[in-house]
Amino acid sequence: MRAAHPVRALVIGAGPATVMMHLPALAALRDRGEMALSVVCDIDVQRAAEAGRKFGFLEFGGDAAGAIDRHNIDAVYVFGSAQLHYEYGMAALRAGKHVFVEKPIAPTYAMATALAEAARAAGLVAVGGHNRRFYQSLAAARARAGKAGWRSAEAVFHKAEFGRPVPFGARSWLGANGIHGLDALLFMMNGLPEQLTALAGESGAAEPSAFSAVMRWADGGQGIFLCNNNAGSRREEYVFHGLGETCSVTASGLTVERDGKSERTAFPATGDGFAAEHECFVNAIRCGVDPPHSIAALAPSLFLMELIERGYSGPVRLPGPAAANDAGPILRREKSILIARPASLQPALARLLPRYRLVSVEDIGASPGARPDVVAAILGRGSAALEPALLAKLPQLGIVGVMGLSLANHAPDALLERGVTLVNAAASYARSAAEFALGLAILARRRAFSSHALMREGGWGVTLRTPGFRSRMKRAARELRPAIKAVGLERLLLRAWRAAEPLIDVPRESSVEARDLQGASVGLIGWGGIAQCFARLLIDAGAQVLVYSENAPAEAIAGAGAVPVSLSQALACDIVSLHRGLTARTRHFLGAAELAKLRSGAVLINVARGALIEPGALLARLRRGDIFACLDTYEDEPLSRSHPLRRLPNVFLTSHIAGGSRDMHVAAAEEVVRKVADYLGGGDVESISVRQLRSMT
Repeated sequence: MRAAHPVRALVIGAGPATVMMHLPALAALRDRGEMALSVVCDIDVQRAAEAGRKFGFLEFGGDAAGAIDRHNIDAVYVFGSAQLHYEYGMAALRAGKHVFVEKPIAPTYAMATALAEAARAAGLVAVGGHNRRFYQSLAAARARAGKAGWRSAEAVFHKAEFGRPVPFGARSWLGANGIHGLDALLFMMNGLPEQLTALAGESGAAEPSAFSAVMRWADGGQGIFLCNNNAGSRREEYVFHGLGETCSVTASGLTVERDGKSERTAFPATGDGFAAEHECFVNAIRCGVDPPHSIAALAPSLFLMELIERGYSGPVRLPGPAAANDAGPILRREKSILIARPASLQPALARLLPRYRLVSVEDIGASPGARPDVVAAILGRGSAALEPALLAKLPQLGIVGVMGLSLANHAPDALLERGVTLVNAAASYARSAAEFALGLAILARRRAFSSHALMREGGWGVTLRTPGFRSRMKRAARELRPAIKAVGLERLLLRAWRAAEPLIDVPRESSVEARDLQGASVGLIGWGGIAQCFARLLIDAGAQVLVYSENAPAEAIAGAGAVPVSLSQALACDIVSLHRGLTARTRHFLGAAELAKLRSGAVLINVARGALIEPGALLARLRRGDIFACLDTYEDEPLSRSHPLRRLPNVFLTSHIAGGSRDMHVAAAEEVVRKVADYLGGGDVESISVRQLRSMT
């Protein structure tokens, strides 16, 4: 196909890498009159708007699937995960558009082949963005070999990715990073080897991040490939040997060694990287040439990658044309999912729901009529309730997933009245908060927080010191006791001190010894998801768990290995932990009478809601100095700078962080997206009932 006008581009995905590396190259093509930046789409519409303004796109939006069908689009760029590259790439090809996808070009070789076959059948150009960083050096070395080729090759691609999750929807770091090295090796050796012996993984590693392979080509050439993503630094190097000649390719350029002489030519590492790939794509559209980075040309490196990932040894044979038929279904444009505040949801969406059309709140708001295609909604972190006017446009809405624990800010009653299934990220929050509570229980039981405070002051031990005049009086008396004893007045003054102690209200200093969690009794007040997860952790640690709940059946508590008890019994434990939701009925659930039942030396933990405890009663109980409290939540947040809790030595304070870790938010996104995916797939999901809703904060 020869374009008679500038190539009109739709860009799907406006993430940081796209904005930093790809869009400047597209803008340069636009400035040369070779491209028109028509539309940029991202499910995060704000991100699309910022990219649109910065690079001069004519339009921006959130509905990428809808934009693909527009008649004024010639080429579609997809910058996302491997799954999205396939789903949106195939949808674009079927809509008659040329396609550029980032790497990994597809989740599997079969899917990459399906993309290539669809492009061939429609006479369209489909390319992948492998960013051949050393292309100028590699091309020069390839030209030196000529038709004879190289006799042996060494390819090394290492990166420092230890401990990081594999990105881009790839199965391993080989697909996310090392594919660059494989692509370059096959480019230089003119295709796939005929024989392969590969190793994947390291001893004891859960997922392979180190790979090695030995290869032989049909002409007798040999090669080795090394890829370690747990390395200390990035290293990408290629060495090719011929008869009496060696070429080395590094970031600094090409070095040729022959007859004892060495000649180096400097080439920029990114000489034919991002910008050149985009330019080559446009030229292929205009002139109908077969680009060197076509998906058909890149797919064999994906096939080789799959063999190495599983540690394959044996002959290398590409599957037949039928492989493309095994690629699976593609984007279902007739069913859409509404996404609000998508930033933290995007990795999970790309992996678990790639075949559904994703639309934004803004897209629905701009729709003139009903949107029966919307069958689900996922509300990301910090999102607001869906407005009634917007809900009125969604007659087929079946499920709403909230990436959080509380549903109070999302108008849950209105959704339940419509028969909408509600799901949240209860399990992820439960695990995170329970883990935090376990840490508090262990450290408080061992009096570690008191020891920390004393060490900061230059002291030693775990004995708490209550501040104030009366406490200073008691310490002074203790320091003077040896002198008083020496003059024979100890017995007389001791009787006087004991008589005066109640009158001057001298506080008792805690002398509770450090104890282990194993063998301790722990009273849980409430039996929600966090309490249940906390109970499992406590039982594994050897603690006895007693549970007071007004709602949970006794057999459910007993079935979890805990003991159902009365409130008085729970309050009499060594550790008392609150896990109730805050409602009008549970506000100030623990008052002076309840707090008085805490035994001397007890630990009180609140990672639920601060208003469950009457604040005046809590202060009065703590001022007695014989219990220790770990408080993460407060009735009024943030806690005021002058709040008396800040001055009590027998309190450990944290700023509502029990359920707020970065890892928890990643897990919460994964959980809620998976629940929606399971529901749409016809599976059973754990949803929120009306009864549960009434007891939730």
